[in-house]
Amino acid sequence: MDTVIAKLIPIFILAFIGFFAGKTKLLPDNTSDALCSFLFYFCAPAVSFANIVTSDITSIFNLRYALALIVFELSVFCFLTLFYKKVFKKSGSNLIVHSLCSYYGNISYVGIPVFLTLFNNVIPNIITILVHGILTFPLMIFLLDLFSGSDSRNGAVHAIKSAVKNPNIFIPLIGALLLYFKISVPKVFIDTAELLGKPTTTAGMFALGLTCAQSQEKITSPKLFLEALLSAVIKLVFCPFAAWLIGKYIFALDQWWLNALVIIAMLPAALNDYILSQRYHADETYASVAVLMSNLLFSITISLYILFNGL
Repeated sequence: MDTVIAKLIPIFILAFIGFFAGKTKLLPDNTSDALCSFLFYFCAPAVSFANIVTSDITSIFNLRYALALIVFELSVFCFLTLFYKKVFKKSGSNLIVHSLCSYYGNISYVGIPVFLTLFNNVIPNIITILVHGILTFPLMIFLLDLFSGSDSRNGAVHAIKSAVKNPNIFIPLIGALLLYFKISVPKVFIDTAELLGKPTTTAGMFALGLTCAQSQEKITSPKLFLEALLSAVIKLVFCPFAAWLIGKYIFALDQWWLNALVIIAMLPAALNDYILSQRYHADETYASVAVLMSNLLFSITISLYILFNGL
């Protein structure tokens, strides 16, 4: 358990360094936007492509787990959009960002160390990365494009055109097709994609801290703090409970896969949530605080889960 928590500490240090840079005005005000554009257009699609094409789909894919994950994510996302729309009166791209921060987890940087420590196995992470790269992440981008269009009559057309051009959609799909048809990708391209994806965590957490510093007056607002806290509670408590219900009573997963699904659902909000909020200028400050808060509180919820389940 101490090992899991120790692996989370560096992400808070990175965010603090970004916060320090923002408070001391060492970088221009638009640095966070530039970093997030770099992550969105280059690093994120490179990570997805490298993860997908280096997977062995025939030996790792558990269809029942994948279906349980898809049902969980789609049903929770639909519930959360209704919840934030009716209770908090959110709309458009702000609504999508609020829902994302409350269910879309950090599968790679936080999830992989957790699974290696608890199970010495990352198969659930790889399956989840495939689902996210092929379905969930492209769908969220499509919806953000759709709801951020200035002309609602042409919103769907604009979203489709944006999806076709968006590297976070077409690059993972290319990777999935290459994997499905067993087309070998030259190692030089895989190495390049992995190298391009390496700055994702460092630059993302740095930019997150930078945004917090540049928006400090909004972060101290009680309303924003409570909304971010609610998002963290939904992510760390409601989501794993919903995953447990779906995995146990709908898909009858065995105990190992059920634990995997619950922990995947419990992982803290992903950097992609914040990166997308920056890209679409949708509640960026809220997203930065929600991501930080869920990552901080995750050490408590994962510790309790490990303790009560004897892992």
